[in-house]
Amino acid sequence: MDILSLAVGFLVGTATGAAGNYIADKYTDVRREKKATKERMKLWRDIEARFPEIIAEMRADFSSAEGRGVRAFFVKESNTLIAFTSEPSFEYHTDKHPNLRAAVLLLAHHGFVSDMTPGKTPMYRVHESLVDQLTGPNNSSKPTLLRGAA
Repeated sequence: MDILSLAVGFLVGTATGAAGNYIADKYTDVRREKKATKERMKLWRDIEARFPEIIAEMRADFSSAEGRGVRAFFVKESNTLIAFTSEPSFEYHTDKHPNLRAAVLLLAHHGFVSDMTPGKTPMYRVHESLVDQLTGPNNSSKPTLLRGAA
C-alpha cells in the first residue's frame, strides 16, 4: 500500500465522518427546537385554560396603544392605593380575580414574570416572552374581557 492512497483514504474518511456528524447535529438541533416550541405552546395553552379571564385582561392591557411599552404590574385589592411608581404599570385586583395570585405564581414559576416587590404591594416585571404570547401574531385567542389599564 502506498502512502498517497493511505493519506487520501484517511482524509476522505475524516471528511465523511465530520460531514455526517455536522448534518446529524444540525437536524437534531432542529428537532429539539421544534419540540421545545411545541412544549412552550402546550404550556401556554394550559395557562390560558386555567386562568382565561386574567389572561384576557392582560392581553387587552398589553395590546392597547398605551400598554405596549408597559412591563410591570401590581397585584392588589381594588380599594387600595399605590403611593408612587417609578414606571408605568398595570394593576390587577385580587377581589375581581380570586385566583390571581395562583396565576401570577404559575407565570413566575415558568419564567414569564419576575417578582420585584419594592414594599408591601406585590410588583412583577413582565418578560418579553409573556408579552409575545399576549400580543403575538400566532395568538389564537382574542380578548374577551376588555378593561382599561388602571
